[in-house]
Amino acid sequence: MANLGLADKTHPLYDDNLDLWTMYLDAANGGNEFINDDYLFSHRLEESSDFTERLDRAYFLNFCDTIPNIYNSFIFKSSIERAPDNLLDGFRKNMDGRGTHISDFIKRLGYYSSVFGVIHALIDMPPVVRKARKLTVREARTNNLVPFGSIVLPTQLKDWSVDSQGNYNWVIIESTYYSDLDPSKEREEQTHYKLITKEKWSVEDTDGNAVKFDDGSPNQGVNPLGIIPLITMYHKDMGDDKIGKSLLKDIVYVNRVIMNWCSCIDEQIERQTFSQLVIPDDGTIAEKDESGKDPMYKVGTSSIWTFPYDAKNPPQFISPNTENINVIWKMVIDHIKEIFRMSGLLGTSDDLYVSKSGRAAQMGFLGVNSALAEKAARYQKFENEISKLAYLYLGGNVEAFEEVKYPSSFDLLALSDEIEAYFKVMSKNFSVTLNKTLQKNIVRRALPLATQSIKETIEREIDAGSGEVNEVQGQPESKSFDDNSGNPNTNLGDTTRTKDELEKEEVGHRKEEE
Repeated sequence: MANLGLADKTHPLYDDNLDLWTMYLDAANGGNEFINDDYLFSHRLEESSDFTERLDRAYFLNFCDTIPNIYNSFIFKSSIERAPDNLLDGFRKNMDGRGTHISDFIKRLGYYSSVFGVIHALIDMPPVVRKARKLTVREARTNNLVPFGSIVLPTQLKDWSVDSQGNYNWVIIESTYYSDLDPSKEREEQTHYKLITKEKWSVEDTDGNAVKFDDGSPNQGVNPLGIIPLITMYHKDMGDDKIGKSLLKDIVYVNRVIMNWCSCIDEQIERQTFSQLVIPDDGTIAEKDESGKDPMYKVGTSSIWTFPYDAKNPPQFISPNTENINVIWKMVIDHIKEIFRMSGLLGTSDDLYVSKSGRAAQMGFLGVNSALAEKAARYQKFENEISKLAYLYLGGNVEAFEEVKYPSSFDLLALSDEIEAYFKVMSKNFSVTLNKTLQKNIVRRALPLATQSIKETIEREIDAGSGEVNEVQGQPESKSFDDNSGNPNTNLGDTTRTKDELEKEEVGHRKEEE
C-alpha cells in the first residue's frame, strides 16, 4: 500500500461529522453564513424569483449562538478558584501569546465545545526555544519563557490515533498560513498540515513538501514531552472518541424551522400588508388592461380586484386574513421555549407556559443548576489539564500543582449560606490552619478578578495573622432620637400634611404655650 501524504489522510469519524460541524458553525455564526439557500427552503407556491426576493428579506433569530453564550455567562459570573502559582502566572495572564487571560481562553473554547460537541487546545512553546528535553525551572525563569495555547477546531483535526486509554498516539492538524511578510509581494494563502507524534513533529504542504516559513521558523523538531500536547474538551463525552455530542444537535434543526416560519410570516406581511381594493367593472378596466393602457388612473395607484358592475355592492377595501400569521407565530414562540428546554436552561416545557408552585420552581432550578454544574466541571477538568501541560513545559513538578476549582452551584443564596457556614466554623477556632485555609478560600471566591500580586499580599496577611475569629456578642446600642437631637428627619411625619394643616397645627401649639 502506497504511503499517503498528510493532506490525503482523514479519520473516518472526521468524514462522518464534517457536514454536521459545518452546519453547527454556520448556525452559530448566523448572518449570511446561515441565511442562504442551504437552510432557507423554497415552498410549493413560489417561483424562483419570489424565493430570491424572500431570501433577501430573510432574518435569523439565532439561538444557536445565544444558548452557548448563556452557559458561559452563568459559569464565569461565579468565582473561579485559582491558587497563586508563580510558575503559571505568565501563562495564565497571556494564554495564547496575544494577551488573552486564561478565563477568556477557556470561555472561548467552552463556546466552541458547545457548538461542535468537542474542541481541542494545542499547548506549545515558542519555536526559538524548542529543545530535545524539558526545560528546567531555572531556564524557564531566566529566559522568561511562557507556553502558549492555540485553538484547534474539530474541522482542523484531520486525522488521529489513540491508544486503549484514549490518549493520542499521533495527530494531523490542518491550518491556513498566509505568506505576506514582504509587503511588496502578493499575499499567498497556503494550507499546512502538522504531524505530531510522541517523538517529533513536522509541517508539510498539500503536496507533501516541507514548508518554508517567512520568518525562518523551523518546520520540524523533537517532541520533548513524549506525549501529544493536545487537550480535548467535550460538551458531552460519548466514549472519548474525540468527537463528542454538540449542544446544538437538536436545537439547530428547530432554529432552522423557526427561520423558515418567520420567512413565511414575512412573505405574508409583504404580500398582504395593504387592504385590497375591490370595485365594480363593466369590462372597461379589463379592456384597457388588455390593450396596454393604464386602467388605474381613476382609482389610484394600487392594484384592484373587480366584480360585475351590476352588483349592488359598493367599492370597498377588504383586509387579508391574519389567522395564518397568528398560528405560525404561536408555533414560533412554542418552539423557542422548546429550544431553551432542550438546552437544559429550563427545567421543563411548562417553565415558560404557566405559573409554577414553589416546589416545581425548585425542581426546575435543580435541573438548570445541574446542567450548569456539569458544564463547569468540564471547564475545570480542561483547565487543569492544560495547566499541567504548561507545568511540564516549564520543568515544574506536576505533583505540586494545586488544581483550579470552578463553581458547582449557581444559587446566590447557597453561596451566601456557604460563606456564613465558613465563619461559623472559623469562630469555633478548632484549628489555626483550618481557619486560615477557609479564609483563603473566601478571598479567592470574593476576588476572582483581582491581580495575582493582590491575592498574594492578602494571603500573606492571612498567614501572618492569628487566624482566630471572634463572634460579636449582642448588638450595639442604637442612639435614640426621641428628643429630636441630632436627627435630621424629625419632621418626616409632616411631609404628608398640607400647608394649611401645618399652619393650623402651628397656631394651636402657640395658643397652648400662651
